[in-house]
Amino acid sequence: MHQTHPIPRAIILFMLSLVGIIVFSLAGFGICKATGIDIEGKFGLRIQTVFTQLGGFLLPALIFVKIFGWSSVTNFSLKKPKFVHIIITILLALVALVVIAYAGELNIALLEDRGGFIAKLKELEDQTAEVMKVMLAMDGIGSLLITIALVGVLPAICEEFLFRGALQSQLAKAFSNSHLAIWATAIIFSGIHFQFFGFLPRVLLGAFFGYILIYSGSIWLPILAHFINNSLGVIGYYVAQHTDLISEEQVESTEVSWILAAVSAAIVVGLIVWMKKTSNWPTREAIYQSFPDKMDQEEKEYLTP
Repeated sequence: MHQTHPIPRAIILFMLSLVGIIVFSLAGFGICKATGIDIEGKFGLRIQTVFTQLGGFLLPALIFVKIFGWSSVTNFSLKKPKFVHIIITILLALVALVVIAYAGELNIALLEDRGGFIAKLKELEDQTAEVMKVMLAMDGIGSLLITIALVGVLPAICEEFLFRGALQSQLAKAFSNSHLAIWATAIIFSGIHFQFFGFLPRVLLGAFFGYILIYSGSIWLPILAHFINNSLGVIGYYVAQHTDLISEEQVESTEVSWILAAVSAAIVVGLIVWMKKTSNWPTREAIYQSFPDKMDQEEKEYLTP
């Protein structure tokens, strides 16, 4: 099984995820029904989130590694990242917010006011947004922390393990091209959320996470960037609900000038280049893309008890 071609392995990973989402979503629904919990209420949505994230994303990634071995996910690294890469990741996650917002504005401009199938998609996404607002209604610090755990921490770990940790490594081996693998994974990552009015910004986010992974060599840094991106939105809603500093409409706004977006994009590219220059990527790229699977000495030493 360890030397199965990367494309069949990627398909197996997808099937594991699909089965996990279905089974664990049904399990969460069943628990809510059996205990009388409102599935559309805040607690019911929290249960569904935990079950879907753990069963649909994290568990499939771990099963995949168990089946095909650590060498199949060469840079699915749990090692401690460099301090300079932590700083770069934090800066990248913050600066990228501007260009991400601009991409969201472009995405909406391309799809808004269209009828037919696109209009139906918009209705579904609006309904999903309303459901999400139930979870984002926070009445105090305790509720804020729980929401950050569910919307920030949990998806960051579970989704990065699956997409950047497992899937991206398979596509890099299949294409023998890390850049193509990063963008293909980002497109799949965005598509699987089924939010097409936010498709472009999520593709960019996925690509940023992918570059952070390969240049830092640590899965913890795309997890950190993912956490920052999600948690800032949660904190924004909390501030809007409890102060007059900002409104929820402003939190949701994607209105950004193209000049600011261009500056943001330039800084993001500069930070990614800086991370690459301070990494050992040139010596690891061939191993990351290798098939049959290989693992360098650094990885072997870290994973050896």
